[in-house]
Amino acid sequence: MTTSVASKILPMTDEYLLVMIPPAPDGAEPLGLKSLMHEVNEKTISVNGSIMNRTKQPMMDLRAVVEMQDTTGRFPQTVEIPIQPENLQPQAVGTFMVMATLQENPGAYIVKFRFADGPFVPHKDEREPDISITPQLTK
Repeated sequence: MTTSVASKILPMTDEYLLVMIPPAPDGAEPLGLKSLMHEVNEKTISVNGSIMNRTKQPMMDLRAVVEMQDTTGRFPQTVEIPIQPENLQPQAVGTFMVMATLQENPGAYIVKFRFADGPFVPHKDEREPDISITPQLTK
């Protein structure tokens, strides 16, 4: 059985938890997604990537939360993994890697970041584009 006594004593609202997220100097998201890759082998998917701490303060106990769905959408699976290194210094890059075997072939995944026992941390996509266009002269 649970009670609501603690919520009356400790004001743990969403606004209180948002104070845990340090601001970026430019006012944008505090984390920058630097790379994101995936590999599918039958019903197994592995996702890895890197993020950068865009703030002026270290961030501790960050987690990558990867929500994976199969092609049917009926059997989602969520995996949470610590970002390495555990203490992400300002302007430093941390990495993550998760792997899961789904009941059907993998169809899609979503990557989010959060503090352990805390709020989700917004991130911005700072990946370099994969496509390069080379102009060619025509006669």
